[in-house]
Amino acid sequence: MAEEPQVAVQFEITPQVNATQEFVEIARDFANPLDLIREAISNAFDARAKNIELSFEVENIDGESTFLIRMNDDGDGMGREELQKFFDLGNSTRREDPNSIGEKGHGTKVYFNASKIVVDTQQGGQRLVATLESPIKKLHSHQIPVIIVVPSLSETKVSGTGITIFGYNNNRKEYFTHERLKDHIRWFTKFGSIEKEFGFNSLNETKLRLKGLDRDDFETLQFGHVFPSESEDVSKLFDKLNVDAPHHFCKRFVKIGNLIKNPEIKYHAVFSVEGRRVKYESNPMIRRSGWAAPAGSYQVQERYGFWLCKDFMPIQRNNAWVTTKGTEFTRLHAFFNCQALKLTANRGSIENTPAEILQDIEEVVRGLYKEITESDDWLALDYLEEEAEGYNTTEREKKNFEFRRAKVN
Repeated sequence: MAEEPQVAVQFEITPQVNATQEFVEIARDFANPLDLIREAISNAFDARAKNIELSFEVENIDGESTFLIRMNDDGDGMGREELQKFFDLGNSTRREDPNSIGEKGHGTKVYFNASKIVVDTQQGGQRLVATLESPIKKLHSHQIPVIIVVPSLSETKVSGTGITIFGYNNNRKEYFTHERLKDHIRWFTKFGSIEKEFGFNSLNETKLRLKGLDRDDFETLQFGHVFPSESEDVSKLFDKLNVDAPHHFCKRFVKIGNLIKNPEIKYHAVFSVEGRRVKYESNPMIRRSGWAAPAGSYQVQERYGFWLCKDFMPIQRNNAWVTTKGTEFTRLHAFFNCQALKLTANRGSIENTPAEILQDIEEVVRGLYKEITESDDWLALDYLEEEAEGYNTTEREKKNFEFRRAKVN
């Protein structure tokens, strides 16, 4: 007798998450060690802090030289739920808050690249001290680290949070010199926001005290990205400086509008057109002849150009949208902010943005750039540079002639 065929029984598969591996991957995803600074400052702003303090030092702990990062703010502090989500992966109390920077619950995982984390936070008279020992070591051993929390009543009603990170970045410290930190804060964190250029002044009174590894005292920084002052009228500039006029030229174009195919989406753009000398005078981190630039310095073409932003912070440079010839982009100190940009987990790229939104943004940017390059100011700068180049060429020819004549004689 033939066997009856087996009837297939439907079954379900529920995807599982390798939690320890995900923690490790997210922690490693922040390739730049200075990303920790951006995340710390973003958290302080989301907590409505008015005063932020960051210090970096080396201490001898149990006979070992240990790199310490201390971060303090006078924000709202954290209760038990917020503290839980602070250490969670992919869990955020601010996911539905359009005014918050943190939304993915990934940022603070960069702190896990450390030998120890201590969080001391106060809220509503309650103090919580949380200690996480050997986070990165335990994750590499496939263990989910456990945080020990000690609650107590606060002696004051003052709220705020202090975080101490031990042995961050495997105790590698070269990125944390004072001028390098200050530059990163002014370019790539919320404290260096470009929003002041559009009349948003609610955060102007926020103060940040900073002390890098190579500094003994704190420096108080003022909120906002640093743009140079605009120059005089082009003709006056030329009369005063002659062939040096192009190097001292500075004109700012501020644009606010809506995307073309998605008119419900707003953008804010600022294009600062700057000569070489203007950049040098406002940015000590630029390498140039005769200047001993600090550690971490860069050339103009490595930093300047056109940046796409979210939360008024630069995310990704895209000079291809604003360049018609050579290194023309080096004239620009330009930013385009759009809250519709979708970022990767480490906030390092706009690649998660839908293609139709990016195409819409590109069309707007190219239109703005065309408008600027056809303006009288841009054409005047072209004229100044051509005159300067002609003068310099003539002077070089004279010097070459004198050199050759001297050789013959």
